[in-house]
Amino acid sequence: MPNIDYLKIFRDAWKITWKNRFLWWFGLFLLMPGISNPNYFSTSDKQSKESWQAAAEKVHLQDFISKHAALIATIIGILAILFLVFLVLGFISRGALIKSTQKILKNEPAGFMSGFRDGKKYFWKLFSILFFSGLAVFACIIILAIPIIILFVAKAYIIGGILAFLAVLILIPLLILCKYLQVYASFYAVLADLRPWLAVENAYALFKKNILASIIMSLLFIPLGILSFLVLIAIALAVLIVFGLIGLVLFFALKNTGAIIAIILGLLVFIPAAILFYSIFSAFSEVAWVLFFHVIATPKEKEKVEEKISEEEKAAILPATETIKTTELETEK
Repeated sequence: MPNIDYLKIFRDAWKITWKNRFLWWFGLFLLMPGISNPNYFSTSDKQSKESWQAAAEKVHLQDFISKHAALIATIIGILAILFLVFLVLGFISRGALIKSTQKILKNEPAGFMSGFRDGKKYFWKLFSILFFSGLAVFACIIILAIPIIILFVAKAYIIGGILAFLAVLILIPLLILCKYLQVYASFYAVLADLRPWLAVENAYALFKKNILASIIMSLLFIPLGILSFLVLIAIALAVLIVFGLIGLVLFFALKNTGAIIAIILGLLVFIPAAILFYSIFSAFSEVAWVLFFHVIATPKEKEKVEEKISEEEKAAILPATETIKTTELETEK
């Protein structure tokens, strides 16, 4: 395992993200597919479901749907189209973030429009990697689930339970492997301009050599995720205090109307602030993974050549795509 300075990776990723604010837009587009997902705000809590059912009965939801079926169908159609648009923007933004990070570290011109063009260029490669790898995992789940379902239908609960436990033991490492393959293959497809299948082959070879380093990198995002949640709570508390005081004043002046105005104003401040923060965090996370990838994917033969370069200069240089070690290059040699 290479000697990796994780702290430096995160520090450099933050500097890049903060200095190049156009990356925040790509971070926002990465978030949008999740936010626009109809299940994003849904809960599996039993009490919440009962509350929704009670509310639906009060407003006679079935009657409302039958009377406004065309309107509801139109709204659902518009939301579905928006979700697909945001999904496409998400794929484009991932490619844009990866390529823009490379350009920034190589001191090449980088901006929103050039990044967007690069993202469009690699859209189909990234889509192919994520779609077919996800399809492969789904096929594995179906293959594992069929005998278990048959056993449970046949009331062979003990054997079915044992097989279900074994299936979970198989699926967990499979899902972990799939996630890393998707990440590294995306980097190979963009940074080394490899075909999707070859990118996956190289991703597997790279992950196999750097399993521990990759897991450590992922684990380090746990405290970062907790920290981001605490920041979000701090933002919420700040908005609550400020607009709580404003609401108190408006309540004495306008009664309930003043309180409603204060709540609406508070939401209009909090929601954009939360989205902005997580857009920055999303861009930062992607940049950090790109920097980590180049640490583990760059051929070690280059280290001797780079000994004369200062540490500051090293931080500003990203190896060209030709220096990324790939299976294809090894085969040719």
